[in-house]
Amino acid sequence: MVLKTINLQQRAANEGRRILAWWRENALRTDGSFYGKVTNDCIPDPNADLGVILATRILWTFSRAIHSGFETSMENRQVADHLWTLFKSAFWDTSHLGVFWMVNGNQQPVQRRKHIYAQSFAMYACAEYYAASGNPEALLYAQLIYECVERFARDSVHGGYFESFSEDWNPIQDQLGISDLAAPKSMNTHLHLLEAYTRLYQVWPNPELRYRLRELLQVVITRIVHPQTFHFQLFFDADWRPLSDVISYGHDIEGSWLLCEAAEALGDRDCIESTRDLAVQMVKATIAEGIDMDGGLFNEGRAGRVIDDDKHWWPQAEAAVGLVNAYQITDDPQYLDKSQLVWDFIEQYIADKQYGEWFWLVDRDGNPDMTKWKVEPWKCPYHNTRACMELWQRLAVKGE
Repeated sequence: MVLKTINLQQRAANEGRRILAWWRENALRTDGSFYGKVTNDCIPDPNADLGVILATRILWTFSRAIHSGFETSMENRQVADHLWTLFKSAFWDTSHLGVFWMVNGNQQPVQRRKHIYAQSFAMYACAEYYAASGNPEALLYAQLIYECVERFARDSVHGGYFESFSEDWNPIQDQLGISDLAAPKSMNTHLHLLEAYTRLYQVWPNPELRYRLRELLQVVITRIVHPQTFHFQLFFDADWRPLSDVISYGHDIEGSWLLCEAAEALGDRDCIESTRDLAVQMVKATIAEGIDMDGGLFNEGRAGRVIDDDKHWWPQAEAAVGLVNAYQITDDPQYLDKSQLVWDFIEQYIADKQYGEWFWLVDRDGNPDMTKWKVEPWKCPYHNTRACMELWQRLAVKGE
């Protein structure tokens, strides 16, 4: 078993370093900014707008590589520093606080709305950059975002957080992505706000933040995880009535380990144990319904049946981590074996051997969609590089 963990750890580490190098070489401009879009064959669009999700995920990725010790090169430090400067100058709203959704090539806002999903990733990136650099300004920005979210988005009646706001923080109805519902509350925003609060609490153990993190964790567990199926429910009205029955397998298995991370940050033993038990149930449900024979994770399902059998890049990354997390909880080798099977699938079908990085998606036969961008507002290094770093850390501990 030790040899298996070391093998997977080394494969993941090698892939993570390849991905970081790809982003340095293909997505970053010489002025420290980045291209908003890059084609599958590595041709950048110099006129593409720049999305805040892409910007903050790049900042998080390189900051995490530094802070975790995964790759602490001066090149990575320069990337993180340049992205931090860009974040402040282009995306930060100096009038109303928080971050804009999209800016143009001249770094002027073109979509000014304040989505809590975007604020979450900005908070996540600021906290990680603070951990990597020690720059107190980064912690201040994370704290300011946290205060805005609590002031404007928290639902004091039904719990949880509302989704979308204008630039001056008035509520609006808005979709996160083109396939999403314009719902008052969503799984996706709450999951990534939980992720951000967890990281912020790790670097800033504030009592009020601790209370809100615990509260948010319970909202996700009691409102969003279905108590019978152990799948996430995706969209809700204001008082938490579900608006969709679609299952997102990638979010389920990503959430399984992010819930554990939040509980572990809080340090409450009962909370940790119950959350770990829930995480294993979520992983079991994903294995039973969402993982193909070749190890690839399907995109979506409904009522226990697959309705979208494409295999997107990011669910594969999250599956590898979620399965290793289940292995660490249970010591059951089946989860490590399945994580290795997922990684085999990634190496065979998702990783682009010709141009580098990962394809956006492949169909069930493993054929990549070559029309999809390698870089665009939603195609970022966060999921895949994070998976590589997580496996590098987790399996180093498990293999000793």
